[in-house]
Amino acid sequence: MIIDIRVLFDNYPAEEGFETGWGYSCFIKRGYAGILFDTGADGQKLIKNMQRAEIKPGMISRIVISHPHKDHYEGLKDIASRSKNVQIYAGSSFYDQVKESIDDINIHKVSTEPVEIMNGVYLTGELGEKIKELSLAIDTGGGVVVVTGCAHPGLIKILERVKEILNQNVFALVGGLHLKDYSEEQLRQLVVYLKSEGIKYIAPSHCTGDFARSIFKDSIPGFIEAGAGTHIYVGGSCEYI
Repeated sequence: MIIDIRVLFDNYPAEEGFETGWGYSCFIKRGYAGILFDTGADGQKLIKNMQRAEIKPGMISRIVISHPHKDHYEGLKDIASRSKNVQIYAGSSFYDQVKESIDDINIHKVSTEPVEIMNGVYLTGELGEKIKELSLAIDTGGGVVVVTGCAHPGLIKILERVKEILNQNVFALVGGLHLKDYSEEQLRQLVVYLKSEGIKYIAPSHCTGDFARSIFKDSIPGFIEAGAGTHIYVGGSCEYI
């Protein structure tokens, strides 16, 4: 199955006509279902970028908030008020914080246990110590795509959890990776790990860091220079357009 991902909010620019801002959000289409992963720091910018991408609020059936930083959920109120019958998922450690920002909306509390939010789409459950975070894993039928907000718990820990849940390797990785403080040696070691795990495509943005992105670009043939407006198609055939 082909997974269609559109980056809707990011501090990196990519496509003409899309506004940028610190934070992250992407829209994921799997079959007929639409998932909004995080909502960025500005709801009005998010909505403008959705309009530019021709994504209507009614196309969103689920919203996932990865962690309690405002650059990942500040746009929630604006978009939730426009999406009827949307189901929202937030970690139990920040559930109350998210609930305070919106009224009368179905919010599901996610513990440390993984949750299947639709057929073949899983949340890892909360990972991490100081900053607890949810990541998304999508089974394409020929490999797994992982989407992260900031990867605060650590990329290796997230990928190992996904393998436990789906018993498959990840072939594509999208989102913020929080590697801005990594040394070159640490980044090179991470690249070796990612390749050994079968990662073929990587679309790092938001908090990944310029130096880390440059290392990935030079080291991983399937590097995608992602930013606001980037359109990614990935599937079991491991092809990107």
